Amino acid sequence: MIKMRKIQSNLGKKPVRGDMWDLVTLKHLLQRKPKILYRGKSRYQNIVLFEAKDIRMYLDKQLQFSSLDERFYHEALVHPAMTMSPRRRNVLILGGGDGLALREVLKYKDVKSVDLVEMDPKIITIARRKPVSLLNQRSLFDQRVKVHNKDARNFLKLKSKSYDVIIVDFPDPSDKELSKLYTKEFFRIVTKSLASDGIIVCQSQSTEDMPLVFWSIYHTLKSIGMYTKCYKVYVPSFGDWGFNIASFKRLAPGVKKVSVPNQTLPKNLATLFKLSKEDLQEKYSASSNSLKNLKLYKYYHMT
Repeated sequence: MIKMRKIQSNLGKKPVRGDMWDLVTLKHLLQRKPKILYRGKSRYQNIVLFEAKDIRMYLDKQLQFSSLDERFYHEALVHPAMTMSPRRRNVLILGGGDGLALREVLKYKDVKSVDLVEMDPKIITIARRKPVSLLNQRSLFDQRVKVHNKDARNFLKLKSKSYDVIIVDFPDPSDKELSKLYTKEFFRIVTKSLASDGIIVCQSQSTEDMPLVFWSIYHTLKSIGMYTKCYKVYVPSFGDWGFNIASFKRLAPGVKKVSVPNQTLPKNLATLFKLSKEDLQEKYSASSNSLKNLKLYKYYHMT
């Protein structure tokens, strides 16, 4: 399923994050009366978790993961940053309440502590129960992990701890509030908690279907003085999916191999950073994102 145009719902005041394929697939699967594992509302969003042939989570009708291929996404999100970082002692995950990125982080024995910041406590509750806890290998119960049910901005403003790797795994910037989590102002707050030789990685939407969003995040990180590289992988549920990785120091992917077990990544991580001519076409058509000018929100709804 390829991610395409994002649309808004007329049902109430709550926006729908899902694209046309999310909505069609969700409707089709629900008509087949799958086993509903959880259905309800939190203060922040509508949550549906059900079991069909795979396990899927939708937030506001937007697909978040499928158990069939989530490793393509989560291994790509975590391992390049963890491999390129000179240290991995302290790790911060912003978002990622399903525990799937956390599962990958905990494969590294030199990781001593992980702070996971997830605003919605219901997501954490679901992720600590079967069947999601089987997918994340009970990562949220690991003694190295501390979960913080807080807004990421408030957490970072009060935190003086330095992190070797910071993983930004927020939902797509489908509304103005989410777009604010990808601004210059927010990334500046994030970098205050980054070690001098640390690395940030941020999920950055589809290089194929939303190149302006992808490149806007790239330019936003660069605009605050970060050395930034980008890469992509193919995730069957989403199509080509992009990531931006940034540091205070120059990044050189080089010939690097992931040192922990994984199922989807190439032996040489440098191959992920080789974008095609098509991927690069919109690089200079996008601008950085700021609170004063939420370009990212506009780009998201242009496609």
